[in-house]
Amino acid sequence: MLVLRLILPFFLSISVLAASDTGSKTIVHSVSVKQMKFLRFVDQKYQKKYGIHIELKKVITLGMLGSTKESSGQAWLAKGKMRLEMQKPSASKMVADGQYLWIESPPPEDFEGGKTQVLRASLSSDRAKSQGLIQLLTGGGVLKFFKVSGIQEDKEQITYFLQPDKQAVEFKRAQLKVSKKSADIVEIRYWDQMDNETAYIFEKTNFEQKLDGKLFSYKPPKDAEVITY
Repeated sequence: MLVLRLILPFFLSISVLAASDTGSKTIVHSVSVKQMKFLRFVDQKYQKKYGIHIELKKVITLGMLGSTKESSGQAWLAKGKMRLEMQKPSASKMVADGQYLWIESPPPEDFEGGKTQVLRASLSSDRAKSQGLIQLLTGGGVLKFFKVSGIQEDKEQITYFLQPDKQAVEFKRAQLKVSKKSADIVEIRYWDQMDNETAYIFEKTNFEQKLDGKLFSYKPPKDAEVITY
């Protein structure tokens, strides 16, 4: 599925992106061959493991309104398949079953008569790739859809700044923060075309989780409104 497409010219000539701000000044870092090799290792790590369980926090910041919504949850990953469940105050469910991506959004508790909304999209569609960024980790890695344009590094972590590769996904840009010690992903952050920012903060990751295949099966609730893309 997702395959790392790193070619020699890419290693020899890597572009640069603003990595951090200090006052009005921008600090810029280029990407070394060693740092790209590390990212490739991380990418493959998430592809090869069958049972990955992640405890995480999701933070959405609406660009135009400036409001922030936060929820906690967990994700299960297994070579292209994924289940992501977020709890209150913003409950939602996302399942990649190998063929489709399902996104379930129940109505607000104070909205009487509301129906659960379910979006279904082929995993090969741009809609699915943009909605299921975590799924891309086990679907072959993010480097099929993004290219690295710069990094920010400290003693503990490396943040890779990502740009969509030929608009393969509906993101303006993204960031991947990785622990230098464990080679675990610490955070995924991305911005859509409306400048809405979504961050998944990985609080705990288990790469040896035993998973039941039924975990990645999904059937919409009987009264749900299903929208297919």
